[in-house]
Amino acid sequence: MKMNKLKLELTAALVVALLLSTTLGSGSVAAATLQFTDAVRASLVKTAGAAGSTKQAKLVKQYDDLAALQKQAMEWDNKTSTLHYNNEALVTAIRKRIKEIDADKIIKLEDQVKQIKAKYQPLFNTYSSLTKQVAAVKSFKDKSLYKVLRGEADVMKIAVGLARQDIRTKEDSLKAAKSDKSRKATQIRSILTEITPLKTKITAERSLQSTPNKSITTEWTNFKGAAKKGDADRSGDCLARLLTLSGQITTYKQNMYNLEVKISAVIQRANSQLP
Repeated sequence: MKMNKLKLELTAALVVALLLSTTLGSGSVAAATLQFTDAVRASLVKTAGAAGSTKQAKLVKQYDDLAALQKQAMEWDNKTSTLHYNNEALVTAIRKRIKEIDADKIIKLEDQVKQIKAKYQPLFNTYSSLTKQVAAVKSFKDKSLYKVLRGEADVMKIAVGLARQDIRTKEDSLKAAKSDKSRKATQIRSILTEITPLKTKITAERSLQSTPNKSITTEWTNFKGAAKKGDADRSGDCLARLLTLSGQITTYKQNMYNLEVKISAVIQRANSQLP
């Protein structure tokens, strides 16, 4: 498979991507970390137990659901980061390979052009010298010598014309190869430009997390205080808001991952165009 061609470049490129990822604008943003400690749970259980069986079950479920959402958020962060680093490494490797498209072929053709020019240079030098002699003899009005030299020049002119055509053929082949490389490179780079709007969307999703991230820290502090004081109603209200905020954050993180998946698909398509 063509993707296997990227393996050697991928390791080095991945290191670079890891170092640069904080500036790329496509990584995940960690949600506010909530510490689900034994002490916090103990306060909740005590408060819930004093509130009656119905409220107790609801409070415990809210708390467990919140813990599950927090775990999901962390999992989305890890999945997104892994995919993001891999995508960046692959793009770096592809851009490197774009520069190498038909490199050997072009070098070979360039060498052929140099060699054939060197091959015919003595002929061109001789022809140039002969034409100068013809011009000089003509000015001396030596018709017999002029006729001889003119005849030699005319014969050599045919060889020179063939030599120049041979050179043009090689130069045309080189020009065509370079043009073909440029076309291929442009096509692949054009595909890669589709990544930019996807990264813009990722940045937007990250930005959307900012508000709930700030709010969730405050709500968590309020919840712990309410649970410690034995305030079941306030604890439940805080947990409800925490669930809403955590759900929003998890959705944004899932959206970011899905956008990285789309980026990966673009990269795969670009890679498929590499020769």
